[in-house]
Amino acid sequence: MHRPRPVRRGRGHCCRCDGVITPHATVFARNVRTGPASKSRLAIGTALSAELLPEDIGRPAMVEKVAQAVQAAMRDAGIDDASDVHYVQTKTPLLTIDSVREAQSRGHDVACEVHDSMGVSNGTAALGIAVALGEIKPPRAEQICKDLDLYSCVASCSSGVELTQAQVVLLGNKAGAGGRYRIGHALMRDALDLDGIYGAIRDAGLNLPARPRAEDLDGRVVNCFIKCEADRRGTLRGRRQIMLDDSDVHHHRHAKAAVGGVAAAAIGDPAVFVSVDAMHQGPPGGGPVIAIIDAGD
Repeated sequence: MHRPRPVRRGRGHCCRCDGVITPHATVFARNVRTGPASKSRLAIGTALSAELLPEDIGRPAMVEKVAQAVQAAMRDAGIDDASDVHYVQTKTPLLTIDSVREAQSRGHDVACEVHDSMGVSNGTAALGIAVALGEIKPPRAEQICKDLDLYSCVASCSSGVELTQAQVVLLGNKAGAGGRYRIGHALMRDALDLDGIYGAIRDAGLNLPARPRAEDLDGRVVNCFIKCEADRRGTLRGRRQIMLDDSDVHHHRHAKAAVGGVAAAAIGDPAVFVSVDAMHQGPPGGGPVIAIIDAGD
């Protein structure tokens, strides 16, 4: 794995870099090297789910299929204990007009409108992650994308029209994995939660003072990965927010720019990964934050 570097030219899909977020890439690669069993280091696993049908999106069938794929990714990483898993990225299908018609031709309906399916697909995948890792019990159909007290602390979910399965990339710490890197996670309780960012860095294994600053990180943070969205209650620490009412700038861009600025200030580097549309990914108004550090040996 390499430290993030500015990307000046290249091709590929990336998230918007709103606010101060710098375009960059963090590259993950697996090799056959091992290390001492006394040291836990970063390990990666991947998996694909069973086919996700249009009528599965937003329903318990999708939760179950994603959960099975997450457990397969754990096995691929060689991680046995769910508490050692700190980051699960998924990409899952969206609904399209054609896929809705195809489902209807087989006598099935779908759970939501096409334009709502990104958030619904992301949120349902997050619940699958949470079920796989034992964070929650399998949700009832009426809880999916409704009961926001159900969430995963390690999920980062996205979706696209090009898929018919869930793609899963799982990162955690494994004894004997080798390498210099460790991963940890925590929660940002809201968009201003600096302590959540430093909590993830501590969880990865870096000792910090009680009130840390960017200078205390000593260049050992490889990157932070954060999920966020505007608080649906329209408030932040008792103050009214207008992100959800702004007719000029979408609330996703407001939220990403704000949280990206907070994260950049916390670690002293604007090359941070911030993703939005965070239903069931952390508490309402907050989200998971994951940190990878260079353990130095």
